[in-house]
Amino acid sequence: MKKLLLSLTLASLLSAGSYAVNAKERNHGEHECALMASLSLTQQQKEDIKQIRKENKQDLSVYRSEQQQLRENMRSIMQGSSWDEVAVTNAIDQQMQLNLQSKLIEAKSKNRVFNQLSPEQQAQFIAAREDKKDRKYGKKHKNPGKKMQRIVKALDLDTEQQAKLTEMMLANKTEKQVNRAQAKIVKAQLTQIIQAKEFDEDAWLAIHADNRQQKLNMAVNKAKARFEMLSVLSAEQRKKFEKIMKKDRKGKMHQQRDRKYGEDHDEVFKEESDDSSSMN
Repeated sequence: MKKLLLSLTLASLLSAGSYAVNAKERNHGEHECALMASLSLTQQQKEDIKQIRKENKQDLSVYRSEQQQLRENMRSIMQGSSWDEVAVTNAIDQQMQLNLQSKLIEAKSKNRVFNQLSPEQQAQFIAAREDKKDRKYGKKHKNPGKKMQRIVKALDLDTEQQAKLTEMMLANKTEKQVNRAQAKIVKAQLTQIIQAKEFDEDAWLAIHADNRQQKLNMAVNKAKARFEMLSVLSAEQRKKFEKIMKKDRKGKMHQQRDRKYGEDHDEVFKEESDDSSSMN
């Protein structure tokens, strides 16, 4: 049991490699492609959706350099010798403000894509997404497996380090469950707006405004927990872990690229899948 908790703790750290606010809000464009390809779209629908995604990609590209700069700033703060809550809070707040602009663009794009579908296709899409979420939930709670066990072994953690990391994992477990429940409620509210006939920008912004402070607090607490976990590691172990994170990120990028150009995807979705998001 302790080995499992320790592996989960390191898995959490591994997923925080970019130190970004949206570290867990992964790009699921390839999943949307697979779902869309199963809806028997007409040629006109394919062309229209392709154009919407092209415009979305162009609009989002404006923010990429600034987002990268903010991520690097956050990484630098998190790698400091001591916890600086003011600096972390300011950095996360800047990320949230910038991300809100890009999220609004994505939400409008998702609404346009969704409304290209017929009522029957919309129902099929929603049902398929629910089924995918159920299967994904099951995968999330499986044993992290040999990969995380290899990480534990590679870092050569002593007994005291293992005990501290396990204790931190247990301490953060309850808070994570509460945050996950709240995030699920907000996500459902945003999904209703995205899947409406007309996109209500004011309502979408109001939901984000109502949850802004709570999300900021959650992000700061998460960053602090990760900082404390990393502080348990020695300088040499942190260097090793950083190498593991870089390798993991590269591996995920290659996997996304391979899926993006996979033979099982409809041709129209190949070009845009890496930069589009699922209709969350």
